[in-house]
Parts: sequence; C-alpha cells; structure tokens
Amino acid sequence: MLLWYVWIRLVDGAWHRLDEISKQLRLPSNAIEWAAKFLCDKGMAERGFEEDEIRLHQGNAKFEDAVKALSPSSKPSK
Repeated sequence: MLLWYVWIRLVDGAWHRLDEISKQLRLPSNAIEWAAKFLCDKGMAERGFEEDEIRLHQGNAKFEDAVKALSPSSKPSK
C-alpha cells in the first residue's frame, strides 16, 4: 500500500518534495524515502537536482510495473 500512496501523489508528473509527501500521507519520512528509492531503482521515477525531490518518468510507467517488480519471478530457474 505504501507504494500506491506515494505513486498516486506522483501521477501528475510534477516534481514533489519527499517531506511534503510524508506530511500529506502522515507517514514517516524513512518510509517515503524507501518508496522513492524503490521507484527510482526500478527506473519508474527520477530524483531532482535536490535529493528530496522526485517525479515519475514521463511516459507510460504503470503502477502494475511497480507491483511486478516487488514480486519474485514465478518462472522456474534452469
């Protein structure tokens, strides 16, 4: 649910400050930081010039992709 709450704040494509998201959601800043890092690491979001800013990549990023990135692969290993 945390990723969804952060994602929904970012869907407008604008830059958002992590501390503002934390205040809006009434969640600890370290939780918001984790979600931001996850989204950036998976290539779905980007950090601003200031480390405390984030936005979704412009394009066709979907929340479903974030969920899939969380789930371990169900493909059998060879």
